[in-house]
Amino acid sequence: MANARNGFDLLNGQSNPSVDSKEGQKVWRVREVLVVDDEEPLLLTISEGLSIYRKYFNLQTATNGVEAVKVLKSSPVIDLVVTDLSMPKMDGFELLAYMNRNYPQIPVILMTAYGTPKIEEIVSNMGLYRYLEKPLDINIVADNVLAALSIKSDQMVLNTADIRERELKKTSYASGFFSSDYYKKTMP
Repeated sequence: MANARNGFDLLNGQSNPSVDSKEGQKVWRVREVLVVDDEEPLLLTISEGLSIYRKYFNLQTATNGVEAVKVLKSSPVIDLVVTDLSMPKMDGFELLAYMNRNYPQIPVILMTAYGTPKIEEIVSNMGLYRYLEKPLDINIVADNVLAALSIKSDQMVLNTADIRERELKKTSYASGFFSSDYYKKTMP
């Protein structure tokens, strides 16, 4: 169930995946993504790289599994977790085990710099959404996050067209003003 404070309708320009409300109407909301990695520069890079999608999802971050658990417990809803495997305090395997027990409905994308066939076998048996090897390409991360959240590319194209239309209106207004006779007559 989407709660009312997170709901946005299409008239307000939001076109994220829908959730049925009590009244049987579709409620559109911005999704919540938790990124967990002990490398703060990587967290910053991912946050900056994915900031162009803030209309579709919000990013929350944690630097280890313990912090991630706190975020999961305190947030009303988390739609996706993207986590590193090797972290202090609580590593990715422990976080995955915790999530399988307590939040089995949340899809997980695992990222690691230590990919081996044995690790791939273990994580494939854990029911992960995706497995990504570091170094990461931000476009691949974005594609996987959008796919996991079921945000379709046609929704993004529509919204990009809306943005272009708004920009054209701003440009045409400004250029119309500065090229108008009024502007020419009032300038010395």
